[in-house]
Amino acid sequence: MSEDRLDIYLLNDPLPGTERSALVRNLAATFKKDVPIIEKMLRKPRSLLKANVDAATAAKYKNAIHKAGGQCEIVAHGEQLFPSDALSPVAPRPALTVAPVEATALTPAVDNSSAAESSFTDSAPNDSAPHQQSASPYSAPATNAHPVREYFCYNCGRGIAAGVAYCPYCHAKQVQLNSKDKTTAGLLAFFLGGFGIHRFYLGQWWGVFYLLFWVTWIPSIISFFEAFVFWFTSRQTWQQKYGQVPAASTGFKVAIGVACFIGFIFIVGILAAVSLPAYQDYTARSKVHAGLPLVNQTRDKVTAVIQEKEFYPNENVLAGLPDNISNEFVSAITLSEDAQMIVEFRIPHLEKTRQNIIIWTPVEEDGDIIWSCLGGSMPDKYRVPECRGGSGAVTVQPETNRNALRKRMYSDDKRVSLTVPDNWKGDRNLNDVAILGVSNQIGEVYAIVIDDNKSDFDASLTRSDYLDIHIRNMEETVKDFHRVSTPTALQVGGLPAEQQVVAGLSENVKVTYLLTTIESDTHFYIVYAWTLTSRFEQNKALLSKVSASFSVKKQGGQ
Repeated sequence: MSEDRLDIYLLNDPLPGTERSALVRNLAATFKKDVPIIEKMLRKPRSLLKANVDAATAAKYKNAIHKAGGQCEIVAHGEQLFPSDALSPVAPRPALTVAPVEATALTPAVDNSSAAESSFTDSAPNDSAPHQQSASPYSAPATNAHPVREYFCYNCGRGIAAGVAYCPYCHAKQVQLNSKDKTTAGLLAFFLGGFGIHRFYLGQWWGVFYLLFWVTWIPSIISFFEAFVFWFTSRQTWQQKYGQVPAASTGFKVAIGVACFIGFIFIVGILAAVSLPAYQDYTARSKVHAGLPLVNQTRDKVTAVIQEKEFYPNENVLAGLPDNISNEFVSAITLSEDAQMIVEFRIPHLEKTRQNIIIWTPVEEDGDIIWSCLGGSMPDKYRVPECRGGSGAVTVQPETNRNALRKRMYSDDKRVSLTVPDNWKGDRNLNDVAILGVSNQIGEVYAIVIDDNKSDFDASLTRSDYLDIHIRNMEETVKDFHRVSTPTALQVGGLPAEQQVVAGLSENVKVTYLLTTIESDTHFYIVYAWTLTSRFEQNKALLSKVSASFSVKKQGGQ
C-alpha cells in the first residue's frame, strides 16, 4: 500500500502571545520568502503552503510554523478546504452550444439565477454585487483603466478604507501617511538644515546625525545644497519618494523640539559671545573706579614722605606703609624704584595676562609732587580718563617688567630680607648655612644671605677681612678661581658695605659671583649673588639691585 500524501495549509491566526507582525517576519525568514508574499498568504483564512508531501515532511513544516508563532492544518492530499462563510451552491457547468452560422460569437448558456463564483481569488469578494454574465472564453479578460489602490490592516490583513486611524475589524491603530511639500522641505533645509529639521519633516530618523555634528558646520553646508536639490526635483519624482510619508509621531515631535532647543541655545550663545566682552569691559572699568579711593590715600601718604624727608622710598616699609595694601577692588599696592606705586586691580580676566596693573609715578614740579598714571600694562579702555594715553593696550616693556623689584623675601626670623622680581622664588636648597635664599632658576640667577655674629670673631676683624675670609674659602672649593674686580666701598640699607666680583668653575660650570659684605653693630652679613659667566653682563644690574635691597631689622624696631 502506498504511503498517504498530505497537504499543508497555513492559517492566518498566530499562536496566543505572538504579534502578527512578528509572525510575518518569522515566516519570511523561515521559508526564505519576501514579506509581501507572507502578508498576502495571511490575508486568507487558509493558504496552501505545501502539497503532496509525506508525513515526516509535514511534521517538519508543522514544527517550523509553530516555532515561527503560527498555526497550520494538515489534510489528506487533494482534499479542498474553504472558509465556512464562503460555501454556496454551485450549479454544474453547462455544456457549450454552437450557434447558427449567422451568429457572430459562441457563448455558453448560463443560468444567471443560480450561477455563483466557483473559486476564490486573492482579493476580497464583494458579495453584495450582482453576478454579471460570464464573458466568452475566447475574449480577453476585462481590465480596469483606473485601478484602485487597496489598503490592508497591518495587524489582521483585512481590507480597509484609505486614511482610517483604526482598523474596523481588529481596532489596531494604523500608520497615517502624508504627502510632503518640496517647497517647505527646501526652506527648512536652507534655514534650519544644520539641525536636520528638513530630514525630520520628511520622516527620516537619521536627521539626528545633523544634530550631533551641527557644531562642525558640515551639516549646514550639506543642507544648503540639499535645499536646491529639493526645489529642482520634478514633481513626479518628488511624489514617488515623498508622496506617502508616515505622519509625525511622538518621537518626531520630540526630535523637532530638541532641534529647536539646540537652535535656541546656539542663538543665545552667539548673543552671549557678543555681549559678554562688553559686560566684562564695563565691570573692569567699574572696579578700577571703585579702587581709586585706596590708591589716592596711599598716594597722599607717599607724597607726604617725599616732601618731608626729601626721599623717594622704594618699598612700603620705608614710607611707613603696611606690606599688604588691598581691598575688594585692589589686590596689592607696592612701592618700587623712585617711589613708583604699582597698583594691581582684582580683575580676573586681566590678572591671567598681567594686564591689571596701573603704575603711578611721582614727579616734582616747583616743590609740588605731581603723579602720572600713564604707566602699567592695563589697556586704555579699562582706565579712568586721566590715566589714558600712556601704555594703552600695550603691556609694560618685558625687560623692565621682569627686572622690577616688587616682592620682598624674608628670612625665617623675619630679621633679614631681600627685594626680588615677581618671577623669583624662595629657595632653601642653595646653601645649608644661608639664612635666606632666592632664585629664578629659569633665568639662572641666584642670591643667598649668610650672617655671623661679631662676638664669634676677634674685635679687630673688619668687613674687608670678613670678605677676604669668604674669598679664601671659595679658592679652596672652586676650580679656576680668580678675582674679576677689586673691592669697592658702598652703602646698603644705610649700613657700610663692600663689594667685589669673583669667578670660577663650579661643578664644571663657569660661574661669576657678586659678593657684598654688610656690617651692622652686632653682625657681619654677606650676600652671594651669581649667574652663569656668559650671562653676567646681562644680569649684573639685576644682581646689584637685589644685593642693594638688603635690609635688616634693628633690635627693638625696624
